[in-house]
Amino acid sequence: MAESMTALMIAVIAVSLLALVVGESRATERQVELKTDRTYAWHIMIKNDLSEIKVHDHVYQLRGTKCIYDTTEKETYCVKK
Repeated sequence: MAESMTALMIAVIAVSLLALVVGESRATERQVELKTDRTYAWHIMIKNDLSEIKVHDHVYQLRGTKCIYDTTEKETYCVKK
């Protein structure tokens, strides 16, 4: 009886840890994707002399030489080079 309870507790802990790791990795992946999209949008606008571009449902506008404005989130991001 005690062995089965121990096995059940280990299984519950393993499933909980797996869910935590998967959830955190998805959040991290989303942050990296957004940062990559902003840098990509900035690069394309600088190289092609554009003032606005749409990347993955976000519309970006060039602000100066190092910053872009995300009209979807209404925030300005500066690109570090």
